Amino acid sequence: MNTVIYSSEFKDTIQLAKIKGLFIGTGNPNAKILILGKEAAIDKEKSVAQYEQEYAKNNSDWEINLANNSQFYNIDNWFIKDKLPLFNTLYPYKGQKNKVERHNKFGKIISGEGGTSKTWYNYQKITDSIYFNEIPSQLINFYEYVFCSELNQETGNYSRDISKSKRAESIQLRKELFDTIFFKDFQITIVAVGHYVRDFNLDLQDIFNMKYNEEISKKLSKGLNKEYINIHYDDLEKPTKILIHTNQLSMVSNELVNRLGKICNDFLRK
Repeated sequence: MNTVIYSSEFKDTIQLAKIKGLFIGTGNPNAKILILGKEAAIDKEKSVAQYEQEYAKNNSDWEINLANNSQFYNIDNWFIKDKLPLFNTLYPYKGQKNKVERHNKFGKIISGEGGTSKTWYNYQKITDSIYFNEIPSQLINFYEYVFCSELNQETGNYSRDISKSKRAESIQLRKELFDTIFFKDFQITIVAVGHYVRDFNLDLQDIFNMKYNEEISKKLSKGLNKEYINIHYDDLEKPTKILIHTNQLSMVSNELVNRLGKICNDFLRK
């Protein structure tokens, strides 16, 4: 199991987020991979406790982890019978099964009990491709290898539940967070936000100091149906970092997910 190191850059990011009221993220803060999603699928009016636990307390929970030098082995398994562990930003819902938990319209589980969302399931597939030779892990463990955050911190069950003006304002505020050394230092950044880049006029090259490679992007996207892989490098000649802009990963093809895993795997092996 990986050792968690709380760098000075991450400590600075915690302080900035605390002052500005910004959501930081979850997972391993010294991972090689950063995944940015669109926003968390939480209705903060109907799911007050979930919002408080997963989102509102994010900064203070990181301060506690920092003070305790929390490691993955310190985090309780979420699914131990007759025990309700504390939610932890370092390893949310530790012990989830590597399968998709599905519910009917009344909220009752109809399949995949003890599993996770389709988005996190795909994050796990990418992680398994990179670190486990594409052999599926029994449990969701990508938090040990990935740091996850969101482009927009206004939450809702669906993007349409949040006004475009609120999303735009939130994304604009979060640019200061993405400008920190911590967020710019990942070897691989996957911006899985689909058309948010177009809809909110985002210049990923400017925000992350990366350069778009059109030729490689077209090559890697060839054959995908309404899906795409846009590739950016810190240096087009001798890249040390890669940024991948692609679809939001909740409802995408296995082919796209498999390609993402291979691209990341090949880049790290170089």
